[in-house]
Amino acid sequence: LEPVRAKKARGGHAEGKAATDKPAESRMKRLFGFEKEDLSSWHRFVCLLNRPTDPASLGIFRCLFGMLMAVDITQERGLSHVDYKYLDGAPVCRFPLFNFLEPLPMDWMYCVYLVMFLGAVGIMLGCFYRLSCLMFISTYWYIFFLDKTAWNNHSYLYGLIGFQLTLMDANRYWSVDGLRNPKKRNAHVPLWNYTLLRTQIFIVYFIAGVKKLDADWVEGYSMKYLAHHWLFDPFKVILPVELVSLIVVHGGGLILDLTAGYLLFFDVTRPVAIFFVSYFHCMNSQLFSIGMFSYTMLATSPLFCYADWPRRFFGSFPEFLQPVLPLVDKEAGK
Repeated sequence: LEPVRAKKARGGHAEGKAATDKPAESRMKRLFGFEKEDLSSWHRFVCLLNRPTDPASLGIFRCLFGMLMAVDITQERGLSHVDYKYLDGAPVCRFPLFNFLEPLPMDWMYCVYLVMFLGAVGIMLGCFYRLSCLMFISTYWYIFFLDKTAWNNHSYLYGLIGFQLTLMDANRYWSVDGLRNPKKRNAHVPLWNYTLLRTQIFIVYFIAGVKKLDADWVEGYSMKYLAHHWLFDPFKVILPVELVSLIVVHGGGLILDLTAGYLLFFDVTRPVAIFFVSYFHCMNSQLFSIGMFSYTMLATSPLFCYADWPRRFFGSFPEFLQPVLPLVDKEAGK
């Protein structure tokens, strides 16, 4: 549920004695961040899910997600061509069970997009956070269900993450709400906030890997044309294009999707996993017209790191920049 950092030995006689007296962590605790006893009863499991956790990483993800959704609204959600998309008499294709939905008059459709955009900006800023989430997801799902032809396999992921963020306390770090209410600023969030998002991203990777187990992909036929793209030129220095297609494009994609969720979780494998998934998503951003999906997935990778990574990262910046950077101090209300 949460990776745990191995403690560094500290100098000094008193600290050394305290470290000696402290019982050693179990192997399960080091690997998974919890003891098996935490799963021994429903009460202990609930206590584990509600364990106070640093809000820093969640706050950074909230900011990045809101920013990317604001850009996505002008692209894949269709704000840039609303006047064409919802012309009277234009052919439509509705989702089953949602064929009763109809677009509003043109002027009101612009208002719908404005509400969705303001919601995304509010999420990014952490401003009236819960209201902003509701503004975003209500209009997002309405636009999503209006047109089945605009569906993409990552489109509903944005709506799911937006819904999950509505349930979370992602406005407790680097947010306008934190400036308005000191009680919220820097306050801990329950561990399940991270667990839910990590599980969602694990599912995205793993199901993508399972879908690649069909014969066409395993035998190297599904995306054979990709090997001719300039992005794969470095591989073609040592391999013929046929092997680049089979081993790098198809084999590499299959292995990465099946294992990424596991590798991101563990300390030992996480740096390697972040490197490969980052390389993978950067390549996808150039290979396919998939809008903000690659960048959204890049923004999710740090969720698997320790929740306080932003404090350590921004704490390394010069002191004169600290007033405009996210909080480094861990105390609530600071």
